[in-house]
Amino acid sequence: MKSTSTLHELNLISGGWLLVSNVVIDSSSSRPIFSVEASYKGIASSHKKNMFLSKSAMKELRTHLSFTQLRYHCTKQQGRTFHVTTVANSTGEAAVQYLSGQVDVQPDACGSFVRMENDSSRLAGNCGRWGFDNAYQVGKWGHQRNEDRLYDHPAFVVNSYHWYLTPGGLRWECDDYRVGVSVGDFWKVFVR
Repeated sequence: MKSTSTLHELNLISGGWLLVSNVVIDSSSSRPIFSVEASYKGIASSHKKNMFLSKSAMKELRTHLSFTQLRYHCTKQQGRTFHVTTVANSTGEAAVQYLSGQVDVQPDACGSFVRMENDSSRLAGNCGRWGFDNAYQVGKWGHQRNEDRLYDHPAFVVNSYHWYLTPGGLRWECDDYRVGVSVGDFWKVFVR
């Protein structure tokens, strides 16, 4: 078994961010797919294969690595870039706990993140309309999901702007709704 520090060294990028989930469209001829890893150990190959961590894997990772922030980054060649980082305060921590599977209470979206310099999304500017919690547009992270909360609607405005991936490749959304993909499009999640 690799130690947590070894995994950390394999995937660390500038600013201390650790890549924990990664999907890149690298061929226009194949239907995009990705695996869902049930253990945090899957991040050892996150830089070379399309994969996302499950809720239980994120929860497990947080017991080994006490990260305090998440960073969501996706872009489409024919669209926009969604690039946000949770803030290092109690509001951001609530989002980290929810997205890491430690709690099931959906946290408030507004005030829990900051937009990165290259964010051109409409989604980040509409945080008061995010989510589903017995109704849509409640201003919260998520969609009452269980194992798939890291990649299945963690942030979305219903029928408008979504972060959404399906393992079977039916929907691949980055600040859009039911728009196709191009070579070079990507979805990444980092922790630090």
